[in-house]
Amino acid sequence: MGLLSKKEKDGEKLEGITLELKAKLDELAEKGNQFEEEEQYEEAIQAWEEGLHLIPEPQQYYSETIWFLAAIGDVYFMKGMYPQAHECFDKARGNLSGDGYGNPFIMLRLGECCFEIGDEKNAIEYLLRAYMMEGREIFEPDEDGEDDGQKYFDFLRAHVEHIE
Repeated sequence: MGLLSKKEKDGEKLEGITLELKAKLDELAEKGNQFEEEEQYEEAIQAWEEGLHLIPEPQQYYSETIWFLAAIGDVYFMKGMYPQAHECFDKARGNLSGDGYGNPFIMLRLGECCFEIGDEKNAIEYLLRAYMMEGREIFEPDEDGEDDGQKYFDFLRAHVEHIE
């Protein structure tokens, strides 16, 4: 059995993700997570990009693509590489599986990236989407206390009425 299976999407034949491929993707995701925990960020990105490259084209049809893009984008964001992070989160947002727009973390990071690259209009939109999905809590510091969510919350509150 190969790594890909066939399925139809709007009359177009797509390669599917088999259990074998899913196991390989899970392995690469975990490998990337381990590297990230050890602060080996380049190795983490490399593992996640390897997983991303295994997902069949067109990748935007598969929700697995979102996870790898968000993980890569998050490392870029933490390193202050906002244009690269924005590109990853924007691709994740546009995923045709529908899971991108509905993911509060993706909306939050995309809004933060837009803020950091000077795109205030889109920053407001995505930060507001994150707020509407998760409330004020999404802007709270993470378990390490390193997230500067207050800056983004203050920006949102300054531009949108009735944000508490």
